[in-house]
Amino acid sequence: MNKPGCLAVAVTCMLAATMSLPAGAIPPPPPPPCIPASPAVTVEALAGVLAGKGESRQQECAAKDLAARGAAGVPVAVRLLGVRDSNTVMLALMALADMGPHAQAALPALMERIRKATAAGDKYLYDAVAAIGPGARPAIPLLITKSRDPRQRYLALRALGRLGKHDASRVVPYLESMLQGRQHEETVLDALSDIGKDARAALPATLVSLEQAKAAGDHMHGASAVNALLAIGEPGESIPVLTGLLHDPVLANDAVLGLARLGPAAASAVPALIAKLASSRYDSSLPDNIASALATIAPGSPAVQRQLLVESTQYQNEMAAIALAAISPLPPDFAPALAAVLARKPGDYFLGKALENTRRVK
Repeated sequence: MNKPGCLAVAVTCMLAATMSLPAGAIPPPPPPPCIPASPAVTVEALAGVLAGKGESRQQECAAKDLAARGAAGVPVAVRLLGVRDSNTVMLALMALADMGPHAQAALPALMERIRKATAAGDKYLYDAVAAIGPGARPAIPLLITKSRDPRQRYLALRALGRLGKHDASRVVPYLESMLQGRQHEETVLDALSDIGKDARAALPATLVSLEQAKAAGDHMHGASAVNALLAIGEPGESIPVLTGLLHDPVLANDAVLGLARLGPAAASAVPALIAKLASSRYDSSLPDNIASALATIAPGSPAVQRQLLVESTQYQNEMAAIALAAISPLPPDFAPALAAVLARKPGDYFLGKALENTRRVK
């Protein structure tokens, strides 16, 4: 018997098994794994590797080793922020980001670098601040200020998204005001998504922003709004909105994917998804995504199983066949239709697996 939460993984894995590289293509080898340095290697020795002119992979591994030392590696990493070589600074910032909360002592130095920044933002710098977590709350006013600088705005807003749950009463109203002022909606919505349920106060503004994206036919804006809705709203609030978007020519696919993310909680949307599938069979990707969503939301539903049978046997929807192959048992009366298609497509793994599932007993 399938557990609903497991089916999405099964479908994804089965689909991945059908995908292959272009003929003759050889995937690049992965980089060699870093071998952790001996505890006898000092942080100063690791700093020497970071600041040296050795191989880049050796330097990356030294940065990981420095991060593994936690708070003991912070003074060295902070010192390296003052060198002229941009690669060394980047590696030091990467090490601090990997330290996470252990790098809290570096926050003043990191904030000073952000305060002085005038050129385009440094992703690794903002990542290092955000990775500190609750201990980085003192940086939030500075990040709000930097979010008003066009050169720093994107990275500052993303950092506010990562830190916002630690000071939601300050961050969420600020982001909400930007959304209401129609400023940089996509980035603001992405930040609200990162904050999650602690950004619930911004739900009304998010819904308004979604309507604005819909009216403008702006897919990127709309997709960010859908993601924010899913992150900060409850399923009961999201499902009616997403179901309504199934008829939107720009955002229907995002609505389908959003309902799939909600899983079994979106069972009330199944009839609307089936109806949408029947009216969009010749769309480029929508039928596959709807079939996958139906299988993720309600794999045990007789109506869903029968619709997947119709799509896989009458309309050659491979995702529907993949989904049926992952559902066991299937009704025995599915066997004739599956066998008839298999006679025309001998060797089809997924249809064969689905047919096998009709012979299983609960």
